[in-house]
Amino acid sequence: IINETLFEKDAFMIGYFFGLICKEKNLNNETNIVISMDGRLSSPDLKKQTICGLTKSGCNVIDIGLNPTPILYFGSHNLNADGAIQITGSHNPKNYNGFKMMIKNEPFFGKDIQKLGIKAKSGSNINMNGSIESLDLDEKYLEKILMPLANAKNLKDKKIIWDCGNGATGDIINKMVKLIPCENTVLYSEIDGNFPNHHPDPSNESNLIKLKQEVKRQNADFGFAFDGDGDRVGVVNNKLELIAGDILTTFLAQSISEKKYPIILDVKSSQKCKQFLENLDYEVLIWKTGHSHIKTKMKKIKSQFAGEMSGHIFFGDTYYGYDDAIYSSMRFLALIEENYKLDEFLNYFKNNFSTPEIKIKCSDDKKFSVIENLKLKIQDKYATKYCNFIDGIRVDLDVGWFLIRASNTENSLILRIDGNTKENFVNLSKEVDALLKSEKIIVNDIS
Repeated sequence: IINETLFEKDAFMIGYFFGLICKEKNLNNETNIVISMDGRLSSPDLKKQTICGLTKSGCNVIDIGLNPTPILYFGSHNLNADGAIQITGSHNPKNYNGFKMMIKNEPFFGKDIQKLGIKAKSGSNINMNGSIESLDLDEKYLEKILMPLANAKNLKDKKIIWDCGNGATGDIINKMVKLIPCENTVLYSEIDGNFPNHHPDPSNESNLIKLKQEVKRQNADFGFAFDGDGDRVGVVNNKLELIAGDILTTFLAQSISEKKYPIILDVKSSQKCKQFLENLDYEVLIWKTGHSHIKTKMKKIKSQFAGEMSGHIFFGDTYYGYDDAIYSSMRFLALIEENYKLDEFLNYFKNNFSTPEIKIKCSDDKKFSVIENLKLKIQDKYATKYCNFIDGIRVDLDVGWFLIRASNTENSLILRIDGNTKENFVNLSKEVDALLKSEKIIVNDIS
C-alpha cells in the first residue's frame, strides 16, 4: 500500500539490489534492464526511483514507458535483456503498487525476493553510473501479436467490445483495433489511475456491468475486458455470460496442435475442463496457482499452453510462454475465424453444479496452519490417489471435487466446490463447511 507499506525509498533499494543481482548473474558484464510501468498514480515516482537504483548499481536501463505488463515481457525477450521490472499494482485497489521482475526471461519470485531482502540488509557501497535510454516497442509488439489473424477473412461481420477499464492497455488497444478485421468499440481507454468507471479486475462480474450493457446495446458477438496491467483477460459472450477462466482456458487449448507435452491448468480449475481436454487426447497437469509458478513449470516440462482460473493464459507454441491477455484475445478470435463454435463448446459445461472462487477472510499468520491441520484430516479420510496437495488441498472424487487453499496475495482462504449433480454438490459443500468449522473458520452458506 503506497506510503503505508511501500515507499519511494523501497523502489530505489529494489532497483539497486536487483541490479546488483543481475550483474552478478551476468558475471559483471554490461547489464541491460528493461523497465516499464502501469497507469497508477504512484507508478511514475516509483519508476523514477527504481531507475535511480538500477543505474547506481551499474546497470544500463531501457525505459519503454507506460505499458501493459506483457509489453514489458515482450521487451525482455525481444531485446534479450538481462533483467526486467514492471511497476504495477495489477488488479489490486488503486492505492496499491508493486513490482513484477524477471532475470534472463525467468520469473524472479519467492525465494529470489527473500534473497534480495537479505542482500539489502547487508548493504553495499557500490556506486556506479549506468546509462538510460527510452524505447517504444508498440509497433514490434503489435506485429507479433497480430500474427494469428494474418489471413483472417471470416471476422469482418463480427462486432467486438473492448473494455480497458482505464488501465494500462488503453493506448495499445486503440492502436490494435485499427489493424484487426472486425467492427470494434473500445471502452475506457483513457489511462487513469483513479479508475473512474470501474475497477480493472475482469474476474469479478460486478466490474463488467458496463461491458455487458454495451455488448447488449450493440448486439455484439464478444466483449473482452482486461485487468489493470493487461495480463489477465475476461471474455463475455453474446448471451452476456462471463466465461469462467478455466473454461476459457479449455476453449483456447484447442488451438494447440502439438499434443506431445502436457497442458497445465491451475489447481482452481474444474475437473470437467481436465476431462474435456483428456477426451481430445491432451495430457493435463494440475499445478500451483500463480503466474510465476505456471511459467516456471511450463519451461521445465516444455508445456506449450497453460491457463489459470483468474484469466492468466500462457501460450508457448508460437509465442513466448508468458501471460498476455491481449495476445490471448487474438488467439480466441483466431479460433472463431477457424469456425470453432463457442456456444456448442459451452454446452458441455452447462450442467455444472459449482461455486465460483470463494474468498474467506483468514489472517496471514493463521491461513497456512489451517491448511496444514486440514491436510492431516483429509489424509485420514481419503486415499492418496484422491488427494492433491501441490497448492493447498484439492480432493478429486467420482462425485465431484473441492479445493481449500491459502491465498498467495491476500489474507484469505480460497474455496471451490464442484459436484456432478445438485445432491453431490450440496454434500461436498457440507463437507467443506464442516472441515472449516473444525478450524473455527465460519463460512456463510456455500451452497
